[in-house]
Amino acid sequence: MDTMPPSDTEVIVVGGGVNGLVCALLLARSGLSVHVVEDRPAVGGVHRTEFPFAKAPRLATFTGAHRVGFVPKALATMLAVPLPLAPRDPSVFVPTRTPGRYLLAGAGNEGLVRARGGVVSERDRHALEAMFVELDALVSDLEPAWVAGPMAVEEIGDRWVRPALREAFVGLCRGSFAAYAARFGIQSGLVKAALAADSLGGSFASWDTPGSGAPLLVRHAARDLAGGGDAVASGGIGALARALADQAELAGASLVTSSAVTQILVEGNAVTGVVLADGRTIRSSAIVTSADPWRVRALVGADRFPAEYGRRIDALVRPGGIAKLNIAFSELPRFACLPDAGAHHRATTFVLPGSEDDAVRALGRAFADASAGRLPTEPPLEIVFPTANETSLCDPDGRHSASILVPWAPYDLAGTTWSSEEERFTNVVLDMLEAFAPGTRARVVDAVLYHPKKIETHFGITRGHLGHVDDTLVFGDRLAPTTPIRGLYTCGRACGPAGGVLGVAGLNASRRVLADLELALERTEVGVRS
Repeated sequence: MDTMPPSDTEVIVVGGGVNGLVCALLLARSGLSVHVVEDRPAVGGVHRTEFPFAKAPRLATFTGAHRVGFVPKALATMLAVPLPLAPRDPSVFVPTRTPGRYLLAGAGNEGLVRARGGVVSERDRHALEAMFVELDALVSDLEPAWVAGPMAVEEIGDRWVRPALREAFVGLCRGSFAAYAARFGIQSGLVKAALAADSLGGSFASWDTPGSGAPLLVRHAARDLAGGGDAVASGGIGALARALADQAELAGASLVTSSAVTQILVEGNAVTGVVLADGRTIRSSAIVTSADPWRVRALVGADRFPAEYGRRIDALVRPGGIAKLNIAFSELPRFACLPDAGAHHRATTFVLPGSEDDAVRALGRAFADASAGRLPTEPPLEIVFPTANETSLCDPDGRHSASILVPWAPYDLAGTTWSSEEERFTNVVLDMLEAFAPGTRARVVDAVLYHPKKIETHFGITRGHLGHVDDTLVFGDRLAPTTPIRGLYTCGRACGPAGGVLGVAGLNASRRVLADLELALERTEVGVRS
């Protein structure tokens, strides 16, 4: 990794997250000189393994993203990078407060149908099978659409989805999770709530909000083992970015960390370079940025963009995002429903509010609180135990970590502030855990809360939304890789095709750069140079 930036280069990539690294790798393989500028000490963006615990400083956890997401097969083939990924097995664990009653699903979508623990009835198994048959067909039809570049949902349906399923596809993307699930007659409130929680972690939306069906499609694609699986990253989530960075450097790209871009230079209506925090300038007529849309606008200057483009960016704002609580444990929590330590700690765990019958309504109450700017008293929790999948992430004392995503965290709180509520909200999350896993509090060594405003500072993401924009926005609802300014491209998580789809925004940006530079796209598939 370089320590000094060049004075000029053919392409500058601003931001060393996964999408920026994919873009840099493909452009470097095409023979372009590519320079990646990352303002943090390490690449990875939100895919980062860190050590945030003052009381357990050698214990690793995932402060940002803790699930890999969906890697389309076409992109994986094009990258030809040995990504350090393995299917998550078991994949999903949903505890209840009743001993012996839980949902524990194996790997892939079939694992959900065959889940153990007594929660999924025979009737619901048949309903899930029917729903998954339709989703399987949609995922199969959409295989070329994931990497085809941005276009409207309706256009994608007309172009790629079989006629018998076009109405279902558009309804899923535009409609609600609740309406889609109702078509198949799933009875269990806990099963419906678990599927909704699994899909909606990156959305400021409840299960009956228009658009809440779209993330279900992406989550189903991610659980397809043939398409990358609901994966665990060997070596921690940060190892994924490191693998891409290594290959980008082998292809000839230069990477500089701890080097912030403070301005994107524009002359007339074309980019000419970037200014770094230390005052140096790098000249280039092609700049790709993986920053969020509002940060891109600030780097360029809002007056440089047409008013219509600015309005489109502002329309992407939602009232909140998520909070992340990272916990250091002396030992893994023991759940009342399944008290022995075991494989269920390797799964993505969903702790849901309410009772089994009331889980869906409880999700609605939590979302209603968040929509009003209040902190829910019983929020749903999405938990990953990184050290259960890889003991090398434990510290020398054998302590474990948890990465807990709390959806629907308001950016601004009604009548109070996040700084005033940090301790109370941490206790709310711990109380939820304690209710399902008695004795959890006694095992807590340290806890670090990243609410939206801390995420904003820690990761440099406007409004603290790890996905940049809401996961209910898919395909053409998201930003294109081009901008109204010549030579300025975007490949951030706000770009198509969808939230939770890994690396495709970087691919799309690289294609446009190459097309605009009149290079053959086929050259992006050339192997890594020796």
